[in-house]
Amino acid sequence: MTDHPKVKNYMTTEVDTVSPENTVKDVIELIKRTGHDGFPVVENGKVTGYVSASGLLEKALGEKVTGVMSRDVLVADTEMEMSDVARVIFRSGKSKLPVVDESGHLRGIITNSDVIRSHIERTSPQKVWTLKKTLEAIHNIHVDVIRESVNIDELVPTQPKVYADELDGRIYELKKGLAEPIVVIRKTNKLILVDGHH
Repeated sequence: MTDHPKVKNYMTTEVDTVSPENTVKDVIELIKRTGHDGFPVVENGKVTGYVSASGLLEKALGEKVTGVMSRDVLVADTEMEMSDVARVIFRSGKSKLPVVDESGHLRGIITNSDVIRSHIERTSPQKVWTLKKTLEAIHNIHVDVIRESVNIDELVPTQPKVYADELDGRIYELKKGLAEPIVVIRKTNKLILVDGHH
């Protein structure tokens, strides 16, 4: 990952969309099915508008999307820096932006959760290097840092209890893709969990 993470590194490429010819009822069904609160309106692959749950209030079920959608759509492009996306989302109050190419064709979607995730991932490695330096200084040893998957069943936790509110927080973070990577020390045949929500 670069020092300046870009939209292309975090966007979702499979996007639920609606067409201008869909009805309000169609959009409500899509909201129920996906849990999303808004969708890009796409015609011939191009973003022509955006429809949100709040924009459907008091609209007739048979009304077409073309009559209820917002045509003034804020968009991002794949090379946009995540810090710029954060600024646009914060200032506009939007929770997500369609990602388009130069021709206006939909390429993905970027959300406020993606922005948060980009900041977490950008800062987390610092924890690892700080821990490495601390261990080397205190114990006069050399520590190798590697990134790999570990078997959760083999982890030895460093805290004896997990409280319900912590567990709820972790579940929320995992569902939203906000959970930080964990830091584990491999000591002979043990994997000791030293940082991360444990």
